[in-house]
Amino acid sequence: MLSGSMTSAGRILHISQPAVTRLVRDLEEELDLILFSRRWSGVRPTAEAVALFREVERYFDSMERVRDRARLLKEKQGGQLRIAAMSTLSAGALPSAIKRFKARHPEISFFIHSDHSVHILDSLQRDEFALGFGRVPVERTDVDHIEMPLSSAICLIPRDNPLHRKEAIHARDLDGESFISLGVSSLLRMQIEDVMQSVGARTGAIIQTLYSNTAPSYVSAGLGVSVTDIFSVMNMDLTNVAVRPFLPDIPFRFSAIFPSLDHAPHSQAFAQVFQEIIEEHVFDITRLFTV
Repeated sequence: MLSGSMTSAGRILHISQPAVTRLVRDLEEELDLILFSRRWSGVRPTAEAVALFREVERYFDSMERVRDRARLLKEKQGGQLRIAAMSTLSAGALPSAIKRFKARHPEISFFIHSDHSVHILDSLQRDEFALGFGRVPVERTDVDHIEMPLSSAICLIPRDNPLHRKEAIHARDLDGESFISLGVSSLLRMQIEDVMQSVGARTGAIIQTLYSNTAPSYVSAGLGVSVTDIFSVMNMDLTNVAVRPFLPDIPFRFSAIFPSLDHAPHSQAFAQVFQEIIEEHVFDITRLFTV
């Protein structure tokens, strides 16, 4: 599934290619399923193989959790903190928080999973992670969470675009501009589109990127402007990008989310460290408005 060929799989597993082929055929016979279509250039997984592989991944992930929990019980210290977070946080804020936290708790290891908020909420409800960072709808009163510091959406502009001379960017300023849009499952994208529609602004050519932390790269390449969250520019190279406030204001709210069962050791402490990092970043972002 990972290597794309029986030969490459054999090298990874340190067994021969015929042995891999035989193992796969035995499995197909036992399951009465065709898992791979054979081609001269390699093998291609069937839909059944993809579905089965996801189950296998979940199985191995569960086994890893059992080993980690057993190790924690044996040592009575340390352990692993499993965190699910929005991609925009995983790229900048989360590494900074982990660095600060490990300075205080060097024995803790981390497992990080990036996902959309809706999936993070679902995973926390199933107790698959010790802590999550995502957006919690106000209607979800059943979720145990702590709100993180509030921020606002920002506008990213290529420095060769005349708009970068403005102190703030209003939605109507983007009418006709080439635009870097967020993924269709992004709540922020829906809010941006609502604001643009309310002022009658229509963007030009659009490049859609799934995660907000990739938007600065496209803006830096001069492909268009973008409206995104402030965490997308954390630790990014902004040499060719101007950062400006976006109007009307679009609040960006998210929370530290805890599982439905007991809180894992250190999860509360890490949430506090993460809050410190967010407060510092929200404060520092104003410096970029004049650069």
